[in-house]
Amino acid sequence: MIITVTLNPAIDQTIEVDRLVVGDSNRVLASRFDIGGKGINVARVLKELHYEPIAMGFGVGDLGRMIEDQLRDSGIGCDFVYIPGETRTNLTILDRSTHRHTVLSGPGEEVSEGERAQFLHRLRRRLRRDSWVVIAGSIPPPGDPAIYVQLILAAAAEGALSAIDADGPVVRAVLEGGARPALVKLNDQELARLSEMPAHDEGSVIAGAEMIRAYGVPNVVVTRGGEPAIALTNGGDFRVHVPEVAVESAVGAGDSFLAGLLLGLKRGDGWGAALTLAAAAGSACCLAHGTQLCCEPDVWRLRPRARVEQLEHAAVSGRPTR
Repeated sequence: MIITVTLNPAIDQTIEVDRLVVGDSNRVLASRFDIGGKGINVARVLKELHYEPIAMGFGVGDLGRMIEDQLRDSGIGCDFVYIPGETRTNLTILDRSTHRHTVLSGPGEEVSEGERAQFLHRLRRRLRRDSWVVIAGSIPPPGDPAIYVQLILAAAAEGALSAIDADGPVVRAVLEGGARPALVKLNDQELARLSEMPAHDEGSVIAGAEMIRAYGVPNVVVTRGGEPAIALTNGGDFRVHVPEVAVESAVGAGDSFLAGLLLGLKRGDGWGAALTLAAAAGSACCLAHGTQLCCEPDVWRLRPRARVEQLEHAAVSGRPTR
């Protein structure tokens, strides 16, 4: 089983402009709304690839009910704890001339100690040995990373595996809080914020990933946009060449990558094969407009173009050559 956790779900609005000019009026060429939150995105991609996940998290107000309805309509099982208030809105502005996006993220509703305890109780009831728990995205106010520490420790206590995909400072706080997820997945910008060092080339990314492994995390994967991803794992250290595509929007590409990776690992494909599926799913997402995610036919079409190669030990800092 793969359980996705989204504590701070959202409605994602994407606005497309020809060229974003800051401080001036910009003509909107297209606009769309999608349900969002990183864990929800992972669940949607897993379902697109014919896996049946469970989506968990907090549902906020009437829009929270709408999010659950849409997930259930697409065949995704849900288990949300409902709280009063309004679901946050994230605004993504996509510049068609550069294919770069700017995201304005709402904070979300504050979650009480009792509501957090209720959610943790529900999660524990669903945990099984060898299941994966995906903890992804931002934390609702007051924004205390201790909730992620609790979730990871709860998973470990039941023999489940946990993966965290969150901003660098959140991941650092989780690790310093004593939690050891089975997998940390970041992009290069998030890694730079975690390590407080540049992550602008392969060497600096490897150094940052090794810093995370020094905490006792067995698997660290760092995506780098169109550049090869780096994966330091208990099955080897890899450079992952992603298929080149004409990018429409990169929103959700990291979530698609993580979904493909976990699906491959859950099926027992091994790290090499799982990473090619991840790379194909991430690139396929870039073919979609706005906050739409990848389509299954694109994933299988692109997968043969993904390539994984073993990193030379000399390239991995702090580790001896053979």
